[in-house]
Amino acid sequence: MLQSIKRSLLITLVFLTSLSCSQVFQMQSSEISNHMVSADNMVADERITSLYLPYKMQLDKEMDIVIGKTTENLVKGKPESKLTNYLADLMLDESRRVAANNGPTISPDVSFLNYGGIRTAFPEGDITVRKVFELMPFENELVLLELKGSDMQAFLDYVASSGGDCVGGARFVISGERASGVKIDNKELKADETYCLATSDYVADGGDNYSMLKNAVKRINTGEKIRDVIIRYMKRNHMAGQIIQPELDGRITNE
Repeated sequence: MLQSIKRSLLITLVFLTSLSCSQVFQMQSSEISNHMVSADNMVADERITSLYLPYKMQLDKEMDIVIGKTTENLVKGKPESKLTNYLADLMLDESRRVAANNGPTISPDVSFLNYGGIRTAFPEGDITVRKVFELMPFENELVLLELKGSDMQAFLDYVASSGGDCVGGARFVISGERASGVKIDNKELKADETYCLATSDYVADGGDNYSMLKNAVKRINTGEKIRDVIIRYMKRNHMAGQIIQPELDGRITNE
């Protein structure tokens, strides 16, 4: 479905580009004046409209497919929120599926999506593909990082210093600017063990000042768009009749 969306966008772009290149223009001097033009009074170019309309209609059809349903408005918040918990948990679950299907030697223990990358909320009712594009408009890809326990602690300390974020698989208390009492899979984090973090390539590259992630022992670039991962997870669960009903579970709390 997503490949079809991208193909429709590409075809539309090619048509519009070819039209823009069909005439040769010469520059000449002219007097400049300013006046307001109402968009409501503008007349569409029927030739251009007739070319892109079929592709726009197909694109709209695919973007408006319902892939989830919520019983309440889901908005992001700190230290945790129902929306960020839902996204983090689906990221952890789906990244484990990706890891298993592609045969990497590591499986994610913790998931993370940066707070600023979550651009909108999920309204009560039906959730469409379009809404996921609005939520996650960036082309970030899923990356798996194998981290030393000390680097995982440094990572979660930075999450704590920001007041909390979109984290799955880990629980901790924000104490000052540190993550205290960290537990991963209900076990105490140990500095000399290794853990796998599922996140975006943007964060893995040190974006948002997560420079400690550059110390990863191992990095696997899955090639999967995070947006595609979200859509696939939501679509599968929606087809199974599941309603999106995330909870606040105290995974991140203030001291």
